[in-house]
Amino acid sequence: MNRLGLLLASCVLLGACTVVDGGVGRGASDWSPDLRANSYIDYGWMANETLLSMDLFGGPNAYTLVRLDVWRLLHLELGLLGFGLGVGPFHFGAGSGIYAPEAPAMISGDNPMNG
Repeated sequence: MNRLGLLLASCVLLGACTVVDGGVGRGASDWSPDLRANSYIDYGWMANETLLSMDLFGGPNAYTLVRLDVWRLLHLELGLLGFGLGVGPFHFGAGSGIYAPEAPAMISGDNPMNG
């Protein structure tokens, strides 16, 4: 029983040293009020080299609540009064009031699969 207690204590102590980065506010733009309506429809592969990225309460657009990118296959962005969605090369976004989404950066060149 002593060994089990030592094992459990070791697991708890090692788990207490774990750092989790949820990307809260990283690279967030200013949340300054700018009342306008904005929407976009775009076609092209995202210039995203990372497999998975997620931001909470931040992102490239003001008043973004959650942004999730899965490589070049999926883009999801939820804002205060709007959203942005991209599946493969097709991208759509709409917002009103203080949230104005913009299309993600796209790859330029002849072959969209080359980064």
